[in-house]
Amino acid sequence: MSLSVCFLTRNEEANIARALRSVVGVADEVIVADTASQDRTAQIAADMGAKVIQYQWDEDFAAGRNFTVAQATGEWILWMNADEELLPSCHAHLKACLPLPRIFGYFVVLQNLTQADRLDDFLQTSDLRLFRRRPDLSFVGRLHPHFHPDLVAAIQKDGIQVLPCSVTIRSYAALTARTEAKLRWTLRLLELELRDRPGQLHYVIEHGRTLLVLNEPKAHTVLAEAVQQILPARAADRPPASNVQVLLDYILTVPPEQYQGALPKSEAVELAWRWFSRSPFLLFNCAQYCFQAGEIRRSVEILERLLQLGKTGQYDRSHTFPPGLVGDDALVNLAICHRQLGELDKAEQCYRLLLHSSRFRSHGAEGLVAIQQLRRPGAAASIAIGGGGSTKQTRERKK
Repeated sequence: MSLSVCFLTRNEEANIARALRSVVGVADEVIVADTASQDRTAQIAADMGAKVIQYQWDEDFAAGRNFTVAQATGEWILWMNADEELLPSCHAHLKACLPLPRIFGYFVVLQNLTQADRLDDFLQTSDLRLFRRRPDLSFVGRLHPHFHPDLVAAIQKDGIQVLPCSVTIRSYAALTARTEAKLRWTLRLLELELRDRPGQLHYVIEHGRTLLVLNEPKAHTVLAEAVQQILPARAADRPPASNVQVLLDYILTVPPEQYQGALPKSEAVELAWRWFSRSPFLLFNCAQYCFQAGEIRRSVEILERLLQLGKTGQYDRSHTFPPGLVGDDALVNLAICHRQLGELDKAEQCYRLLLHSSRFRSHGAEGLVAIQQLRRPGAAASIAIGGGGSTKQTRERKK
């Protein structure tokens, strides 16, 4: 089984050599579709043996991807970005994946680095990057290319599988500053996509999120339109789009005075539990909302779910999240909930586990002291929930 590794590039001379070196020994051919780079990207790629073809960029990543894949001759395609590298430990596994029958493609692991000098510090997601080349293969989407619906329907009809695998790609993209100029460029592509294919829920949500990052007041109106689109699907077992979890997260975290949607926050919690019961970042914010709303038991249920996901590893990897959400952050907030409920034995168990945490060891020790004080006759305390990320630690405070 032959493999073509494909790239779409522009001004990537700082990255392309690393990416190309990473596929030596596994790629039967490398295709680089260059979009008129003003630096040495194309020359470096050609010198390293890649087949370089110039492509006229027309603000459409799907069109660029379709063009690039059309140049390939391999039976399988591995799509990569120039600011990524395939981990060498995955070469053998990747080759072993290709001969398996009745499989269209594989979700590969993406390690999104968060620090330039720390290869072990990353947020992990997955993406369908390894797939068979076939005559009906095509993508749509100016900004986030995805397989054409007709292709998806054909795959489902034929009963062909799409599986996860342990092939791992390391991405350096997050290390590049997300400037306002880049966000404005993203916004333009989103608006073009919605002009071409109006009403796509996925892109409406992405449009609203980008406006939100840019602090544009219109963001809340756009996201309210997205909320309106999901209302008819509230009784369904599955969400109408995968990034509805991002929309639900927005509903739970947006200040009430800015929220224009018709879905109550309490109902957003219920939909999150039904549709995205393996989404760490969404479940954590559900737990936080429930605590603040006085639904402590429900918060406990959700936090216990997060800890179970952390133990089994069976959580959704489609969106990045701080690992602590299925570990120490969930545990410390579970301790807070148990204290609020007066379940001191359960709170003590959580604090003892936190003694083994590098982040919350002192918090665990302080919690155990507090438990001893609360067991004294007449003692009482009111606790606030918090935490949930690499930049914010949970703290207990008196109201």
